[in-house]
Amino acid sequence: MKQVLIINITRMGDLVQMGALLNRLQEEWPGVAVDLVVDRRFAPIAGLLKGLRDVIAFDFHTLIDESRAAVKDVTALYRDVAAWTKPLLERRYDRVINLTFNQPSALLAGYIGASDIRGARSAWDGGMVVDNPWMAYFCDFHQFRRLNRFNLVDVYALGGSGPGAFRPLQLSIAEEARAWARQALDEAPDWIAVQAGASDSMKAWRPHLFGLTLARLSQQWHGGIVFIGSTEEEAAIAEVTQVYKQAGGQNQVKNMAGRTTVSQLAGLLAECRALLTNDTGPMHVSVAAGTPVIDLSVGHVDFQETGPYGPGHWVVQPDLGCAPCGFEQVCAHHACKDRILPDFVGDLLLHVLKNTPSASQESGVRLYQSGVDEDGLGTFQLQLGTEPLATAWYARFWRRYWYESHTGLSSNVPAPEEPPPDAIEVQQLIQRLHPLLTAACRRADDIARLAARAPVNVSELKRLQCEQRAEQDRLFLLGMSTAATAPITAAFFRQLHNDNVEGVGRLARHQADAYRVWLTRVTEIEPLLVYSIDEHSSLLSDRRRNMVSVEVEPRVA
Repeated sequence: MKQVLIINITRMGDLVQMGALLNRLQEEWPGVAVDLVVDRRFAPIAGLLKGLRDVIAFDFHTLIDESRAAVKDVTALYRDVAAWTKPLLERRYDRVINLTFNQPSALLAGYIGASDIRGARSAWDGGMVVDNPWMAYFCDFHQFRRLNRFNLVDVYALGGSGPGAFRPLQLSIAEEARAWARQALDEAPDWIAVQAGASDSMKAWRPHLFGLTLARLSQQWHGGIVFIGSTEEEAAIAEVTQVYKQAGGQNQVKNMAGRTTVSQLAGLLAECRALLTNDTGPMHVSVAAGTPVIDLSVGHVDFQETGPYGPGHWVVQPDLGCAPCGFEQVCAHHACKDRILPDFVGDLLLHVLKNTPSASQESGVRLYQSGVDEDGLGTFQLQLGTEPLATAWYARFWRRYWYESHTGLSSNVPAPEEPPPDAIEVQQLIQRLHPLLTAACRRADDIARLAARAPVNVSELKRLQCEQRAEQDRLFLLGMSTAATAPITAAFFRQLHNDNVEGVGRLARHQADAYRVWLTRVTEIEPLLVYSIDEHSSLLSDRRRNMVSVEVEPRVA
């Protein structure tokens, strides 16, 4: 019997998003025994996942705090970890899948060990390396995140196992939890759940806008409204409720935030007609419970990464050039939160609940409907609003490229029929990049040959390495300057520093190989990006065609 260990010690939502991976492992190895290492805070949600043999909970939060505060010396910390990992070492896993990309999890993955480790693990020198191309992609796409079209659910499944058929997320929800929920909801059939807060205020729509939305909903729908979330969201819920009542809301309201177990929360969401929410862990619980989600994607949230997975859900994103913003960005205006209007969200709720003809044709947002693409992966289709044409084109291009590159399969997602909108500029850039990169490959080979000699000519080696570092800086700026080359540039630097080799000679060869892969990828994409420019010159001549716009009636999945 094959045995797999998964390490996932971050957030509630990340655990629910493992559902496709657990299914895929069973397809790959029927009867496989899968164990999960999880932070003790999230052990209850892990208990609802299907396909696990054992859940090993440990207080990683305290461990990390003690390490930072030097409450315990290194020896004592090591003994703590060694004590609870001893049974795991004895199981001799065939594969370790680390879905948490930090130093503690990397050390744990390397310590437990397996012939096949996927994700972050510790290197021989104490650093961190990432094995598996999908896991490396997961680490890198924040550098080109607006071009990413892979949901984390699929990244986990592809990286931890491989491609396979689509299957929706599911949780094991006990009948007792459903019965409790029905009683808590007064046995009434028509309830919606609302989460007005989020773990990060950047990710939360304004409370008073939630209140106005629900008041508009109550004009045409008379079911109940139940608030979920944590006790930290009480102030936000109070504001939502106050505005709701002041605006004429008459529907029954219940506040269950901080008053449910994880199992009860899952049961509650399963009994609701829909969930209106920010990007939160309970959003993924709702998806796995089979309840439609309306996801308000604001701040630094990118729903392409973490949005509701599979058919039947909606995402509202402000139609702004800065949306989504960067993780480290400090925003002075939060205009994204004001761009989404309550009337629009209220009409969308009515559309989901009552199958009304359409949502309002509001131009200030992008409306997406979740689905499944031709390769069996989660996707989001633009139903209303505008996207930058270049972003849409390159997102599709890179979606096909990485799928085919990392799986070895042909993608069924159609390739763009026209060249990129900046094809002429891209051709000029690649004409600059290609000879520079070819020269960089030659220099890297020279360094590798020189480093392999005994004795090493240290002065000559240092000279070439100095030239190489300066060249890397120029190549990085050039490669990251356009959506046509940024993803493979980021992948190169990941591979360059993703080393776990000892000795100057082996390190130099590793770096030379990374350069060769980069050059190969540039050579691969060049004909795909600059093909038949003359034939399509008419498409490129009109520089006003810089946006793709969709205005259609949303359909209920």
